[in-house]
Amino acid sequence: MPAEQFIRKKAIDILEKEGFVYWYPAKVRYKQNDIFGIFDLVCWRKKTTKIKFLQLTTLPNFSTRKKKIKRFLEKNGLSQQKPVEIEVWGWNSRKKEFKIESV
Repeated sequence: MPAEQFIRKKAIDILEKEGFVYWYPAKVRYKQNDIFGIFDLVCWRKKTTKIKFLQLTTLPNFSTRKKKIKRFLEKNGLSQQKPVEIEVWGWNSRKKEFKIESV
């Protein structure tokens, strides 16, 4: 199973090619290190100012992560209003590519 750093590096390579700048929280041992406790990356497209939040995972955990995001949005009254894009990227290690879905 690929490490979190490996998946993040693959995603960052794609995002940079698409003209995004990105940020992710530093890894701190024994501390929460996700954005809002869910997202791994926040990205901003340079030319269009489009912002999106990404959850990176492996393909076997894809649906679980998607459900977690939906619960978070519903719990915080954000399920109807999404001023930013929210995507789940699942790394398929057989095909060496991401499965990408919007939430």
